[in-house]
Amino acid sequence: MTPEEKFQFDLEGYLIVKNVLTKEEVNRLNAVADEKFVRDYDDPSQDSRGRKGRRQTGRVSAWSLETQALIDHPRIVPYLIELLGPAFRLDHDYCIFMTPGAACGNLHGTPGGHKGSQRKYLYLDGEMLNGLSVVTFFFADAKAGDGGFACIPGSHKTNFGQCVPPEVRRFERVPDYMVQPEVEAGDALIFTEALMHGTMPWKARHERRAFLYKYAPGNLAYSNNFYNIEDYTDPSDQQRRILTPPSAGRRPPVV
Repeated sequence: MTPEEKFQFDLEGYLIVKNVLTKEEVNRLNAVADEKFVRDYDDPSQDSRGRKGRRQTGRVSAWSLETQALIDHPRIVPYLIELLGPAFRLDHDYCIFMTPGAACGNLHGTPGGHKGSQRKYLYLDGEMLNGLSVVTFFFADAKAGDGGFACIPGSHKTNFGQCVPPEVRRFERVPDYMVQPEVEAGDALIFTEALMHGTMPWKARHERRAFLYKYAPGNLAYSNNFYNIEDYTDPSDQQRRILTPPSAGRRPPVV
């Protein structure tokens, strides 16, 4: 990370990395998604909460060599080492697809609480220390006003997250302290789960397409459904390290 990127992440709790994927990679990954996850938006059972116009499923990292390659994408690994340490691991992953008019996912997050290992952000002795952290890969543009990912910048360090009103959490009112970052297909957005974030209603004319790969320090876990390395095709040694279950002992570093 550059000094300016460190400043921005510490200040706002998220960072957009431009052009992580080429147009060709985006096209291939979109084709994989269409093949592996045929989305029936008329079938509410395809979303665990029955949300209209929203479809979500997990373990996209095992869909193909292209989705597997996102586990340790060379543009992203340096950020994960900086934010989570060289023994980081992939905790879980999934996709979110939304059609025009799709319902939102309420604002959530803020640091601390009983899930402190998940929602953690500290700066100590020259290092940023994070708990569960997310890399969102975008396969469709999200312009200003389109909806999708939204957050309250700086809220990963707030002491008053409980004071955010319910109507703001439901996106019924959007105050000036909330932002919906603009992104393009091929960009990635990295954020800490300590950040207050959620999914605004999708207003664009095209389908929203995003993959979320969620990482944690090597000794922590949020999901208790660990990866089976046999689900992957000839994984590299580095991918094997990243997919291993959590351990409080010494873990081989990612390089």
